[in-house]
Parts: sequence; structure tokens; C-alpha cells
Amino acid sequence: MTSTVVDQGARLNGAGDSPPMTRLTVEYWTVDMEGQSSCGSCDVTLTALQEAVATIRPVADRIGLAVDVVPRTVTTWSEAVENAIVASPTIRAGGAELRPAHLDGSEERVWQWRGQQAGEAPAEALLDFLVQAVGVRSRAIGDYLAAGGPAPYLRRFLREAPAPDAPTMTAGSCSSDAC
Repeated sequence: MTSTVVDQGARLNGAGDSPPMTRLTVEYWTVDMEGQSSCGSCDVTLTALQEAVATIRPVADRIGLAVDVVPRTVTTWSEAVENAIVASPTIRAGGAELRPAHLDGSEERVWQWRGQQAGEAPAEALLDFLVQAVGVRSRAIGDYLAAGGPAPYLRRFLREAPAPDAPTMTAGSCSSDAC
């Protein structure tokens, strides 16, 4: 299969009908609990997060951001320390984190948002978190493109999107032996 190399200079400098699509990755971290990568409370939170993403997605799409929820599971003490996981679930995007507190070492989750406490992640807290993450990512992409993006030399080699048969990578994963 052949792929076409496209000069993205015009699009990277703001020309074209729409902004170039970039990703906002929303990491959804849980802890493996005796072979279970989730629990009822985490499932409720994930469903609420997916609903919040569905609400935000049309706005994100309009400004060139594809929002993806990426599940992550921690199984060892080392992984928890390496990824700074304090509670389950933990949601991260745009350099921010949303997570409950586990009071008194119990499995009970207490979510705090705007001075309120709840046993489940408030839908408004998830929306607020995502709106902020979309804003942070949009500003970062805007700053990157305003500074020129990839050098003109590199633009000659960049494709519009990865080739269909090319492996894709997400944060924390590697799909080749070279990693």
C-alpha cells in the first residue's frame, strides 16, 4: 500500500476550511481489584464520563479536537507509584485530574466539586473537567501552530493522517520492539 506525503504548511499555518484534527486523550484509570479491572462504582463513573464526553464532543469537533477516553488499569504497587494513582477511578486530561477521596481506607468514594460532596461523580463536575481540558488542549495546539508548528523541512514528510496499516500509539503504550 502506498501513502501520499502532503505538504501541510497551509493547514498548519491556519489556512483551510477547518482546523487540523488533534486528540484530547482522557485517561480513565482504575485499579485491578482481585482480577477485576472495574467495580460497580467505577462502571457508574465511566458511564457518566462517556455521557459527558458525548455532550462535549460536538464542541470539541468544531474546534478540531477528537476526544478519546482511554481506559488504563493499574495492577501493582510500582505501577500505582509510577502513575501517581491515589484513588480509583482517576480521570486525567489536559494536565488536570479528577478523582474521589477514599475516606478512612474504605471503598466509599467521596467526590468534591464546588464545595459539594457526593458519593458519585457529579455530571456537572465531569462536564466542567472536560470543558477545562478541551480549553487547555485547544490553547496548547493554538500556541504550537502560532509558533510555526513543524519546521517547513519536516512538513514535506508529514501525512494528513497515519497510513491505515500503520500501528497507532496512545499514551503509555508501545506497538513495536523499538520502544
